[in-house]
Amino acid sequence: MEQKIQEIHQLVSELRKRYEEFEKKKFTKAEFEEFEQKINARIDELETMIQRPQMSADEGKKDEPSIEVKAFWNWVRKGELSPEEQKVMKISDDTSGGYIAPIELSRRIIEKLTEISPIRQIVTVEPIGGSGIEFPKEDEDTVTAAWPDEELVAGDYQFGMEKLEPFELRALVTPKKTLLEDAFFDVEAYIIRKTAEKFAKKEGPAFISGSGNSKPEGLLTNSEIEEVVSGDAANVTSDGLIDLVYSVPDYYARNGRFLMKRATVAKVRKLKDNDGQYMWQPSLQAGQPSTLLGYPIIEAVDMPDVAANSYPIMFGDFKAAYMIVDRVNIEVQRLVELYATQGLVGFLFRKRVDGQVILPEAVRKLKIAA
Repeated sequence: MEQKIQEIHQLVSELRKRYEEFEKKKFTKAEFEEFEQKINARIDELETMIQRPQMSADEGKKDEPSIEVKAFWNWVRKGELSPEEQKVMKISDDTSGGYIAPIELSRRIIEKLTEISPIRQIVTVEPIGGSGIEFPKEDEDTVTAAWPDEELVAGDYQFGMEKLEPFELRALVTPKKTLLEDAFFDVEAYIIRKTAEKFAKKEGPAFISGSGNSKPEGLLTNSEIEEVVSGDAANVTSDGLIDLVYSVPDYYARNGRFLMKRATVAKVRKLKDNDGQYMWQPSLQAGQPSTLLGYPIIEAVDMPDVAANSYPIMFGDFKAAYMIVDRVNIEVQRLVELYATQGLVGFLFRKRVDGQVILPEAVRKLKIAA
């Protein structure tokens, strides 16, 4: 602002000087008026800029891509880097060559992945910078708080340790070379969207039924999560759903929600209570989930179908029950020769992710059984 004010003072001074020269017949009236018009226009422009709300330097730059991001997308399009760009790009640990994607890009991929993945939207997600994360696991029945007139008994209180060590997950995106060469093609949006879609299709099944061996542990495969039977050998029942909800401890039920696939929702919508009223209640507000027994329903395509001995529905506080950890660095390798005959360029994205049940008592699963 101070620079703009100073410029205004200089312009006014120049205008006065030019007027004095005009009076001495050094300029014609038309020449002076033309000069005066230009000076006044510039002063008006500066005064308008001064009156606008001021923002900090950081705010002015927040939408500006970093040097690293610009270098990365230049490498994506051309496969080349200038000496200056090479200095800001981080080489991945992969021996076959590649780069670590800028942190801004990694975050955008994870954000897009969260938009696609219903599981990521309802559980706890933690970014990590190291090879893994450890946290203490305690028995929920152990008393560790007391009022002044009570005794805080520690006894032989011991912590178990849970450890999440991210597994490598790869996604291959193969845009046409001609699209990369097209200056008007939004390469950034395309690659972020396609990469997130491919990651989501592999993560989803693992978060539901993963073995925990070379992939995340699934919600349904954890043996500590208690089951509730539906009351019918082949179908979901109203009584079974009520038993499922009330089997979850009160503390976790208040944040409870149902998890099931769309085909199961269709069956649940037909269930009625003893008064003949539908248990399923449609949402009357845009953007809000429909409810079942007063709790939201989250659709996840990777949940099992309704069948004998299957677990098609879960209920509880998933944010307390399950944790996903994402390694913040995503590595990218550019593959040119492998797809050259097809006119494509391959981009192999590698990220590390793990998921694990951390509090089994916060959720229950419904088993289709009598």
